[in-house]
Amino acid sequence: HGRTPHNNLGLFTGWEDPPLAPDGVEDAKNAGRLLKMHGFEFDVVYTSWLTRAIQTAWYCMEELDETWLPTVKSWRLNERMYGALTGKSKQMIANEYGEDQLKKWRRGFKIRPPAVSPYSLSYPGNDYKRTKYVKDLRISLTETIFRSIQAKEFQIHRKFPKSEALWDCMQRSIPFYTQRIVPEAVDKGKRVLITSHENAIRGILMHLCEIPEEAMNQLHLPNGLPLVYNVKRKCITLLDEGTGEDPMEVHDFGPAAQYLFRPCELDDDFFDQMEQQALANQEASKSKEVVST
Repeated sequence: HGRTPHNNLGLFTGWEDPPLAPDGVEDAKNAGRLLKMHGFEFDVVYTSWLTRAIQTAWYCMEELDETWLPTVKSWRLNERMYGALTGKSKQMIANEYGEDQLKKWRRGFKIRPPAVSPYSLSYPGNDYKRTKYVKDLRISLTETIFRSIQAKEFQIHRKFPKSEALWDCMQRSIPFYTQRIVPEAVDKGKRVLITSHENAIRGILMHLCEIPEEAMNQLHLPNGLPLVYNVKRKCITLLDEGTGEDPMEVHDFGPAAQYLFRPCELDDDFFDQMEQQALANQEASKSKEVVST
């Protein structure tokens, strides 16, 4: 997704729900323009329940002239839940706990940050939007009892995450991809656009690109940059932004980029298809100009 005020201020965002910042809106629009420039069209969009990802999807679709696309939203594509760190400054956490601990909490594969209190505003179970619509989480017996006593009426409460490591985030994002997106769209030949969050996408990429666990803390994903995954050849490619600069030199993916961008030979049919689609889009644009004139 595009940048948010939290990104710009260096805050842990997680399940907190800020909108895109003005430069984040441009990130999303630029991503849509780049996809359109290369002739991409989509059949379905998958995104999270968080505003920044939903807005990114919308601005991309708007630039692609595809705002009508069916959109599937799921909390399973949400960002990793940062627990008690949610909304706090990364620099402040480094000053209080040290750089090493900050790195463990941010990049540790199975290391969870301190859990958030169930009475905190940062706890997802205190958000009416989530408690009303999330039905595919186990019921929490403890929270159900405590909250029913407090409300003086029986209330079912589900087991919302109070903190997650990257591994926990992957336990929901990868099954959503393999059990929902693949059978619903990929296996049917549909062209899929996913707008989500760094850790949810890192997990999916670990699955798709077979990135080893020990390399995951060295993989960084820039905001608002389209990554094109070729299902047949199982590889990631970047789109030429038309600046004359190598995208790999412009964007920092970290040392684990070697796993992400393995050599990928695209056949002539792929390029022919993209060229034909780009020409078709140009003709459609000319037709619109003639009609409007």
